[in-house]
Amino acid sequence: MDRDLAESLRDYTRAIGGGLVIGLPLLYTMEVWFEGFILPWWKLLLLLAITLVIVLGYNSIAGFRRERTYWELAIDSVTTVGLGIVVAFVVLVVLGRIDASTSLRDAAGKVALESIPIAIGASVAATQLSGNGGKGGNGQSSGAIGPFHRLLVGAGGALLFALNVAPTEEPVMLGIEAEPWLLLLVMGGTLLLTMALVFYADFGGRRSARGDSLLDHPIGETITGYAVSLAICLFLLWSFGRTDGTSVQAIAGMTVVLAVIAAVGAAIGRLLISGGHEAGDTGS
Repeated sequence: MDRDLAESLRDYTRAIGGGLVIGLPLLYTMEVWFEGFILPWWKLLLLLAITLVIVLGYNSIAGFRRERTYWELAIDSVTTVGLGIVVAFVVLVVLGRIDASTSLRDAAGKVALESIPIAIGASVAATQLSGNGGKGGNGQSSGAIGPFHRLLVGAGGALLFALNVAPTEEPVMLGIEAEPWLLLLVMGGTLLLTMALVFYADFGGRRSARGDSLLDHPIGETITGYAVSLAICLFLLWSFGRTDGTSVQAIAGMTVVLAVIAAVGAAIGRLLISGGHEAGDTGS
């Protein structure tokens, strides 16, 4: 077999495997099937557009091909999202969620929503499961991961984790019932937990970045990452109609409760991609 063809097959197999590892829970979730049908088409397109931006960020760190132009990077990212759509369609057909009696609108909505975690998972696989530790094609380190990339990767992790819970009723119930003092306690606890995970638990040798930017310090990165997680959660709650006709206090409660999961996902995402490759880390 041609070497380039064999390498491409390995890359796509790795991407499909990574996408399924991350996306299978949602493929088996009834609430997501239902939301895919009732969500307006423009909200689905907006979710896919955000997914494409996140995938573009992941693929700019690593990805299918290590030496690429910006145009090739864009093509790879669109291909990744397309792969997520194809895999989601195939699995939903196998599970009997799409058949000859399913309307085109129902099928398209389910596939669009279910493809999001698969596409991000495929990008994570290209970055972390390639066997080269996030290094370039020449075996050298891919370089320092800057603060923008860390936040973009964190947004991907937040979206993945929150998407598993946002379509359910539990965040709504917990957020509405929680007292303001409890929500403040939850926010403080979430900030401490994510800071401890990223900077002090020593997962994967993740070290504090060295730099003059606010995002190059643990407190600044943690607060900014949490703000991104809150924004992702608010966006998902709005997308799924959880904020319609709801009071500001209830929306704040739902967002804070859901952000516990999202912030942990953001922390894990930053650990996966940037562990041991922080700015200023010389590997010594």
